[in-house]
Amino acid sequence: MELIWHGTAAVEIRCRQGRILFDPFVPLRYASVDVKIEEFDGFSDIFITHCHLDHLMNVPEIARRNPDTRIYGSHATVESLLKKGVPEENLTLLRFGDTISVNGFTVRVFHGKHAVLPKVDRKRAAEWMRSPARGNMPLICRECGVFREHKESIFYQIEADGKTVELMGSMNLRDDVEYPTGADVLVLPYNGWDDDLPPAIRIIYRLKPKRVLLDHYDVTFPPVSPPVDVSELIRLYPGIAAAMNLREVVHV
Repeated sequence: MELIWHGTAAVEIRCRQGRILFDPFVPLRYASVDVKIEEFDGFSDIFITHCHLDHLMNVPEIARRNPDTRIYGSHATVESLLKKGVPEENLTLLRFGDTISVNGFTVRVFHGKHAVLPKVDRKRAAEWMRSPARGNMPLICRECGVFREHKESIFYQIEADGKTVELMGSMNLRDDVEYPTGADVLVLPYNGWDDDLPPAIRIIYRLKPKRVLLDHYDVTFPPVSPPVDVSELIRLYPGIAAAMNLREVVHV
């Protein structure tokens, strides 16, 4: 297998028989990475981890550009996309415990959990409104009202070519779910908490992956998404943890 990161939590996975895409998103103005919607054309199958704007907001436009694309997600994801005009025939509802076979991949669906987001206080809101990226705030506020996670985050296990990848859309796990361990690669979204390091350590300890690739650490919907320092986690797991680089092909 091969993995390619397209910014935020957008990850393309390739195997000998085909490719699939997770969580495509086009960063907003003043983002730290430059990703165009054209990068997400041509995928026959797109999987969504959860119904937040930075994982789902651009999917309706991608579906219009690619009318044969099939999109997989939770109830909240499907309902949001229907409201945004995505045809029902393009949507596949996933339930926890499902197994999907597509393009040479076996994709298993587990009940995940979203990170505990920091509270928005007056100081933080004032910083956002002083930011050069404050013009993004009306869009962010509007789309946050549309795209709500509803405690339906999905943890994906992907198998192909004798390799296993685990992919999370948000950095948290449920206590009441038995997740598979020992994956060849864990794609870990290093973002979301006031302090990202402790939950990342807990997840790595619990899942015991052979490698950890960090995504979602970039600034893609400023001013709400802050810069994230990944260096301490990489220092703690030398030879195991690494930050993904934009569009770089990573061999599993």
